[in-house]
Amino acid sequence: MGLFERRHQPKLLETERISYSDLYFRLRLSRGDLSLRPIFIVASVELGNSTTKAILTATDLKSGQTYILDKAVKMTREAISPREAFCHTISMVDLSEDSIAELVKATLQECTRSAGITIADLHFVVRSTGVTACFYRIDEVAGVIKALAKGCMLAGVPPRKMISPMTIENIPPDLRAFSRMEKTYFDGAVTGDLPPGGESIVGNEMEGELVTAGLKEAAKWLDVDYRSPVLSLDFGTTLAGRITEDGLPYARVIGSFCGLAGAIPDAVVSKVVNVNFPSVLDLAKASIRGKRIRKEVVKGYVEDILRLVCIEKVKNGSTRMGGIPVNVDAAERNGVVLIGVDAGENLSNLPEIAEIGTKLVKEEGKQYIIPVIDELSACVVEDLVGIAKEEGLLLHNTKIGITGRAGITGKKPELLLEKLSTLFGRNMDKEVIFADDALARGAAVLGKCMHQFGTVGNPLGGIQGHGCLYGPRVKAQKK
Repeated sequence: MGLFERRHQPKLLETERISYSDLYFRLRLSRGDLSLRPIFIVASVELGNSTTKAILTATDLKSGQTYILDKAVKMTREAISPREAFCHTISMVDLSEDSIAELVKATLQECTRSAGITIADLHFVVRSTGVTACFYRIDEVAGVIKALAKGCMLAGVPPRKMISPMTIENIPPDLRAFSRMEKTYFDGAVTGDLPPGGESIVGNEMEGELVTAGLKEAAKWLDVDYRSPVLSLDFGTTLAGRITEDGLPYARVIGSFCGLAGAIPDAVVSKVVNVNFPSVLDLAKASIRGKRIRKEVVKGYVEDILRLVCIEKVKNGSTRMGGIPVNVDAAERNGVVLIGVDAGENLSNLPEIAEIGTKLVKEEGKQYIIPVIDELSACVVEDLVGIAKEEGLLLHNTKIGITGRAGITGKKPELLLEKLSTLFGRNMDKEVIFADDALARGAAVLGKCMHQFGTVGNPLGGIQGHGCLYGPRVKAQKK
């Protein structure tokens, strides 16, 4: 396949923002109801290695569809605080509890202000982090979550809006009619997927859960039945994701992903852009129009980089993969296969990858950076899915979902579809989805699950081709 041929048509959902007033007006018109406002507003606050985001979602509780109201994105390096630091990003940006809290406060306030709503209008806030590379144990990640909570409270969010409601009285009066809390309870299953029993397997466990749920919601807009069994991958700076089977009433998590994702392309450009703590986001798009890109050159550089990258089932005895804390024993106890990406041993080859990026620009020009990064990312995804296939984790109808900047930008979707079609021996265009902001969509879904806001006629949970889980779930919880 040529680098710029369009033999495949990716199912890609890109974020389209809609103001709260426009959404309210649209829903009133569609219903012919001028009084009822069943709109559930959730803020997703994420501290990432490269960026810190606040994304506001509004879910129509009648249809179950989620809309993006607005988002604010800041570079995490803005919170650098060497003094009193207790954690750092993959690119060694030192962060303190107070610096994280202040960045989160500013980001969340900017987002709500831009969306034309107030902090008081938020029904729920979900916090997550990909900043785990500096920790040696999974439980140390709790310190970052605490710092995120502090920032949310400084912005004006009350603690009760960051935890699961205990009774129907804890739900806003105008939304109580849509909750089934008096008949069911939140048992930890999100969109019908049962998490590993009581213990985390990877440091960014919550990210894997959220992106899986978010991809299920995104699939509704793409007209794809992306319910279990699924394989989800989040290609932010770090890698997160899950593989599920097709059990009822709940599907088990049978695979989990961890390690590096966008950090590898970031290393490629780290000596090319003149910025402290750089990422691909700092790279001005070099124009390639009118410039011939030789496939053999791209392939050669990608092969050089991949020789420095390790993509494998995480070995017994490992405590970290790509800098991310892992618990291999817990994975084995729960029947979960852990698959990871590293550069050498816990990031050791990133400097050498940076030298390859410098050589690429010097010998071939900046116009080659993006094609090399796109092909590199597609190769990494291909290898991850290939390992899952070899391990017997994929069923005949397992759908694949990709999110994150290092997985959906540029020509990556087309390249990836070509590679996966070859891997499976059939056209995969209708079996793979790509979505922007899946983590934020997953935060909205998690909030729905915690509040028991199900949509029987348009279910996110359960398995492909089957109906809503509500009935089987009530029966299971009564046992």
